[in-house]
Amino acid sequence: MKQNANEKRYDTREKRIQFLKSKGSIITFKSPFYPRGTANGSRIQIIVERINEQRTGGIKIVGEFYDSDWYDSFDDLLNAIDWDEMEVMHSF
Repeated sequence: MKQNANEKRYDTREKRIQFLKSKGSIITFKSPFYPRGTANGSRIQIIVERINEQRTGGIKIVGEFYDSDWYDSFDDLLNAIDWDEMEVMHSF
């Protein structure tokens, strides 16, 4: 199915969550994070393996090579992602 040029891929919370939960999705964050094992190396992207949620509401992305930081809620994680940049990159 071809997408309309004016249609946004990630314009709703549901679309964003669906993309986050898709194994193999490449996520771009607004700010770099420093996963374990990369003491001097920051990362800004992660390839999704799965989402890890705690009963307390904490959430992180478990990646193929390293994990994201923990976030207090799903909304905090969604806000940490650069959806505008991903909209541009994934429109090609």
